[in-house]
Amino acid sequence: MAQPARTIRWRLGLAAAGALALVALVPQFHLWAVRGRAWQGAYASVHPDETAYCTYINGLILGRPRRSDAYAGLDDRLGTPQPESLFSIQFLPAYVVALPARLLHVPATTAFILLAPLAACAAVLALFWLLCLVTRDDAFAAAAALFVLCCGALARAQKLVQLLTGQATPYIFMPFLRRYLPAVPFPVLFVCCALTWRALTDEHRRARDAYALAAGLTVALLVFSYFFLWTAAAAWLAVLALLWLAARPAERARTLRVCALIALPALVAVALYARLLAHRAAMMDDVQALTFTRAPDLLRPPELIGLTLAAVIAFAARRGRLNWRTPPALFTLSFALTPLVVFNQQIITGRSLQPIHYEMFIANYLALLACVLTAALLRAGGRRGGEKDEDSNDEQPSADAQARGALQSHGPLFPARALVAVALGALAWGTVEMTVAERRQAYTNYGRDTSHPVALRLAEIARANGETNAVSRPVVFADVGFAGKLPNVAPQAVLWVPHMISSSGMTRAEYEERLFAYLYFTGMSAARFDAIINTRSYLQLWLFGWARAQYGLSDAPAPITNAEIESASRAYADFVATFDRARAARWPVAYVVVPDSLPADLSNIDRWYERDAGERVGEFTLYRVRLR
Repeated sequence: MAQPARTIRWRLGLAAAGALALVALVPQFHLWAVRGRAWQGAYASVHPDETAYCTYINGLILGRPRRSDAYAGLDDRLGTPQPESLFSIQFLPAYVVALPARLLHVPATTAFILLAPLAACAAVLALFWLLCLVTRDDAFAAAAALFVLCCGALARAQKLVQLLTGQATPYIFMPFLRRYLPAVPFPVLFVCCALTWRALTDEHRRARDAYALAAGLTVALLVFSYFFLWTAAAAWLAVLALLWLAARPAERARTLRVCALIALPALVAVALYARLLAHRAAMMDDVQALTFTRAPDLLRPPELIGLTLAAVIAFAARRGRLNWRTPPALFTLSFALTPLVVFNQQIITGRSLQPIHYEMFIANYLALLACVLTAALLRAGGRRGGEKDEDSNDEQPSADAQARGALQSHGPLFPARALVAVALGALAWGTVEMTVAERRQAYTNYGRDTSHPVALRLAEIARANGETNAVSRPVVFADVGFAGKLPNVAPQAVLWVPHMISSSGMTRAEYEERLFAYLYFTGMSAARFDAIINTRSYLQLWLFGWARAQYGLSDAPAPITNAEIESASRAYADFVATFDRARAARWPVAYVVVPDSLPADLSNIDRWYERDAGERVGEFTLYRVRLR
């Protein structure tokens, strides 16, 4: 007895989702294998920013307000309001993770372990649903979804860019899985695309209206989730609307109604978003490297892929191999052309904000989605021997009728063996990427796991002393290699970590003073500071920001000048020479964490603080200190 088509469809989708979930867990499997019984409960990271995201999640689980900075120990309270940060504005994904974790008493680190496979499953199912709607070929949709998701980094053609330009650019493996951004909201964009398809092709007015409003709500959710996803969604909707209005004039009134219903909740969300943005932290603009320019940006790999596909579709339509006015063709064109729009919106707005994030997190996937849909269009058109390309005055079949028949008039699009080969090849490549990602982060992941016991001990001390949500939280001093990981578990503040620049409401002067205090307590002399800052080093990154010290984040970063370097050297030398008890008391350290693996120079700490005998916790020694 034949099984219902719907059952087969979702079995294929769930099988693909389960396979990619296992690939997403490759770094965690490796950490478990390496650590064995010594594993302390840490998650395996695939990107350095995940540490900061986990810290924010931990704060929410502990009951901190939306506007809070776990690193600096600053919470939004009556009388001491905090400005908006990247984390507080893009808050929805954080709460999606934190609220269930808090309800189930799951720590942030465990939530991050679970998030990787869950995000992979959600992305596959969302993309699978969209591809099923457009192609009406379940097997093709499953294989194509895996291809798109596993080859996102390849679509950036980074190695080719390096060979042609000689410039190194940041490389993220399986970028959509970076937790929790863009991992959590990433599937929502494809749900938006699927709902928009239903809104434009359904024959029933009430259903169209419902789908359109639902699509608008998904855009609203993206607005408070991740800037690069919601702006990409807005660009895609604009491109699709223009194509639909031009290609299907008989449906103009219906199309405009659908567009208006989608725009309604989205515009309300954007208005609220603008209000939050107006109260942003002082350093937020510097950190985000906002550039004022109207220069075109036409050579990004996703753009070139999309333009090539658009040319292929135009050529095939001209030769009569497909009808470009059908809904599947218009959707394919919209995905192909959206990268061109997102990388060149600055021609109109005059503002460019880290376009490399579009290249890594969404434009590459849209280009690949256009690629698989183009293959489906050409395959279907070639088998039927072409279709008549109606002009705007000819009577056209309804959108729903065209959507039903455009791609599946003659059974499955591709042989099952070919689809299995594509799916297995994509999964194999995804496994390679995740393995390399884990190797790049192996030292960080090992350090996170070895520092987990001391973080748990700090959390235990905080609970015993009532410090978990105190107005003034104690400050921990630890090496930068471990300091940022401790707040993934512990509630205490830290003296300084690099991500403090993007999560804090402090001024740049306060940030630099905390950095100088950290360097001073590590024993760094003014002479050593001067020697390091004059090289392309971590000090330049910490002082002048990622956008200026690291290639790729900004299209036109302001160069770090010799005058700025000399000024920083003088400032640090003056800081060291004039350091006194008042400065030590500004951010009084309560705990010092020293790893066994790194020699520590605590002479400057001992000059201003009294240490106790210390407590051995795992591979660390935890000291309680107080000002002399």
